[in-house]
Amino acid sequence: MSPTTSRRLLGALALGVAGALSLAACAGGPPPKPATTDGNGYELTTWTPKPTAEVDTISWNVFQGEPWTLNPFTSADYAPNMINSNMCETLLRQTPEFEIEPNLAESFENPDPLTWVYTLRDDVTFWDGSPMTAEDVAATMNHSLTDPTSFQHYLFSTVESITVTGPLEVTVKMKTPNYLFHDQLASYAGVVMQKKFIEAHPDDIGTPTGGLMCTGPFQFEEWKQGDSITLTRYDGYWNKELMPKTKQLKFTFLTDNTAITSALLSGEIDGTYAPPAASIGQLRKSDEGTLSFGPAPLVVSLFYPNPEGAMSDPAIRKALQAAIDWKGIAEQAFGGVGGPAALQTADASFGFAKEELDALAEEYATTGEPDIETAKKELEAATPEALAKTITMVVPEQAETQQLGVAVQDAAEKLGLDFDLTVVPAATYTNYLYDPATRGATDILYTTFWPNIPDPLDWMMITAVTGGSFNPYGYSGIDEGFAKAIATEDEDERAKITADLERKLREDLLPMTPGIRQDNTVWHNDRITGAPAAFDYTFYPWAAHLGGTGD
Repeated sequence: MSPTTSRRLLGALALGVAGALSLAACAGGPPPKPATTDGNGYELTTWTPKPTAEVDTISWNVFQGEPWTLNPFTSADYAPNMINSNMCETLLRQTPEFEIEPNLAESFENPDPLTWVYTLRDDVTFWDGSPMTAEDVAATMNHSLTDPTSFQHYLFSTVESITVTGPLEVTVKMKTPNYLFHDQLASYAGVVMQKKFIEAHPDDIGTPTGGLMCTGPFQFEEWKQGDSITLTRYDGYWNKELMPKTKQLKFTFLTDNTAITSALLSGEIDGTYAPPAASIGQLRKSDEGTLSFGPAPLVVSLFYPNPEGAMSDPAIRKALQAAIDWKGIAEQAFGGVGGPAALQTADASFGFAKEELDALAEEYATTGEPDIETAKKELEAATPEALAKTITMVVPEQAETQQLGVAVQDAAEKLGLDFDLTVVPAATYTNYLYDPATRGATDILYTTFWPNIPDPLDWMMITAVTGGSFNPYGYSGIDEGFAKAIATEDEDERAKITADLERKLREDLLPMTPGIRQDNTVWHNDRITGAPAAFDYTFYPWAAHLGGTGD
């Protein structure tokens, strides 16, 4: 994926079974699962090999560049989450196998549709040695519930109250049934920070001077602005199975593709997720380290933010979708990692609806090759008013995204459509995604999208429901069905509803398009190993698995 793509902002809610689960600790490096072939000349695996030795320090590059904050309440992108995930833990945990399991909450009960009761572990401490309490958990969750500036705030829209109901027990009362909320606690909706730290740092949580106070395997050490962020191992970490083999973890902020590749091959940087697409071939052949591929809930997508523009015409949307060379974009712009997507939602996020959505994806399967003849037939149904409008698209100034923009422009021009492509500095592109004033009347934007949790309803809540952060178009076509789905306790019935919603999104081609599904990539040199190859570095403490090879 592209180094400066902003992804989403939030998500929502989940599982509807009463009962209790015991913690199944994830060992410090599970044996790699059997690899599966993606079909693009490489194999997918969940894990890189286990480390065999401790190391004093590891340098890891943040491909998107320096984060603007490490505050979990306002973190919603690759850069902050990649770092935060190793420091600030959540009540539940999503694993590299795309499963959700207990974490700081060792068990839960759902005694009725409006009540969730969480029993907390009794052996968790913050970095200052103080124990994690129910008061800390309730205070953190209530911050997101009550503070509208929190990126997690809207996830709590159906929550009535969060209260301490025992020494190690927190109870969440819902306004209406919502069988998405529970699993969402494996994202930063369920993050836990120390109550007294939150109260003492109202304005500088997650800043270079304010820092953090959490429970994770690494603790905040230093932030040298413009240079690096350093974490150190927390030796009092509760989960001994995940005790890091790395004493110090230093994050660097290179964004230039050539500089990143050079630093990887020279050993200046030990590893990175999402190395430059243009360097995939070179890195695969290198003897200096290993490039691994893993499954990911990632889709390179176009989305339409302007309900008054040319793309509001369904015939133009269908024509452009058919005319774009998705196969060529995947191979040439994105290094052949992944391929054309059948649906808006990535298959790694099919979750409880996997059987139904697998069947739907097969129905809409595509080679991604352009079909200009079909596109021109679709265009015959477009209104003269829409055809008279210029289609505007904005992409960030990076090699792969510029190639994407040029490919879309080429498709539009082959259909005789008036098209204007604008390339903006990568550092400012996020403003187009989230700021209406910056975006203006832009018709097409680009994102590499990932959800909060591996759940198709989470994906839809962000991208396709009224009020979703990636639905500036204001699309409301699945609102009613979505509300029904999240209120449905029976998982099989919920899966059927979800498949119907996915079909409608595919037929409407709003607010996003099926673009290019992407696999995850991770590079590490021969000195280290252990990183999950699957995409799970945004909420899971992935760096706890890193260690030395003994070389």
